[in-house]
Amino acid sequence: MDTEERDERGSGRSQNVVHTLPRSMASVSGFLTGPLERLDPVAGATQVLVITADPETAVALAEAVLRMTGPAGIELIPVTSAKRARRLFAERPVLAAAGSPTDISDLVKGSQLKLDSIKSVVLAWADEILSSGEEEVAALEAVMSEIPKDAARIVVTSRNEGRVNAFAERYLRRAHREAAPDLDENAAPVSIQYVIVSRGTRANALRRLLDDLDPPSAAIIVSSDESEREVDGLLRTLGYHGGSSAIRVTRGEIAPSTYAVIYFDAPADRASLAAGSAASPVALVSLADSHELATLKRIAGGDVRPFTLTSAANAARSREAAMRRELQSVLDSGLASREVLSLEPLLERHDGIEIAAAALRLLEKERTLRKAQEEARPAPRPFTAPREGFREGPRDKPREGARGFSRGGDRGAGDRGRGDREVRRDKGPRGDHSDRPPRRGPPRGGDSRPPRRDRP
Repeated sequence: MDTEERDERGSGRSQNVVHTLPRSMASVSGFLTGPLERLDPVAGATQVLVITADPETAVALAEAVLRMTGPAGIELIPVTSAKRARRLFAERPVLAAAGSPTDISDLVKGSQLKLDSIKSVVLAWADEILSSGEEEVAALEAVMSEIPKDAARIVVTSRNEGRVNAFAERYLRRAHREAAPDLDENAAPVSIQYVIVSRGTRANALRRLLDDLDPPSAAIIVSSDESEREVDGLLRTLGYHGGSSAIRVTRGEIAPSTYAVIYFDAPADRASLAAGSAASPVALVSLADSHELATLKRIAGGDVRPFTLTSAANAARSREAAMRRELQSVLDSGLASREVLSLEPLLERHDGIEIAAAALRLLEKERTLRKAQEEARPAPRPFTAPREGFREGPRDKPREGARGFSRGGDRGAGDRGRGDREVRRDKGPRGDHSDRPPRRGPPRGGDSRPPRRDRP
């Protein structure tokens, strides 16, 4: 029985799969559960390698794995920079890591990451990685060429395309394909609006969206426990109290005649989107980052358009109003004849509003360049007072007779260690200087008046 189980695990390691899954963190469990379960914590070497298009995706996958396994489970270490990861790999064993092809390649070249212990390599999402540039593709191919032959190779893509299929034919031997059924359903198209967010701004975007809609009733759909806790905390902060409020957090159950249906996490399949549309809401809106937008448009199949938040629109309108007021003040002051004569020939081919728009574009470009030059200009050095007793030039030298010096007398308290030439000028410098030519001019300290001519 043990031998059969061992053979089954061995065949699982060499299994190559191409998953067609939506670009959503809700899909992570579908392709990472198997590789993480095959980890051997006693081995102490990196056994699971996840290659992503950018460091942000690596961090999002690490958070998703933390939600799956818990604080005491397997960690997926995100490689956000090769420099930081080198120190981390040297401090303790890393069982699973995720990063972009260039960062992973740098760790392999520096011998911080050993690929001979890899049991599973996952490309999430391959269509994004292969379209990220020649340098990333070259680094990916270099890493894939050093992966052990018996390692499981898993490719995740949000859509079937030529580059992904060619890559799978080259690096995944006898791979079988698994596609999400909801992507192939011929359901009715759904019209939906979206708000572009980043990984850390979903809660703030939801707050602004609720301010704009001011819905009498709303269902906020989440797909994870973490998202549910985040939305619950936000609603409690905004004053919506639990069950007594018409704003509810749900995993998919939507009451009929709900005014607004808001997807806090972008819908991952057509079924989830159809459930929201079936409630016939006045507003159907999804928060989505730039990576999730392509999947949202594909599974919706209908009119997908942006939802313009009032705050951003008001800020743009305020800037345009300020520009119009500035132009109006110039027009009220009277048109300059030179500018009119220089622009008049353009009226033969262009309308006046087109000429004014071109002039505005030049003005905005000039202001942008001027602002960039001002920001690049080095800041003035702060003034620092000179140190006490610091001498900068001849004017700062102490005058004869000042404190610490005496005229022809003994040295003062400040003259210890100084030569007689500095202190007692009436004795003259030390040493024999008889061959020095006589000094011209009146003697020091003597009468500077010229001699009388009536005396011999």
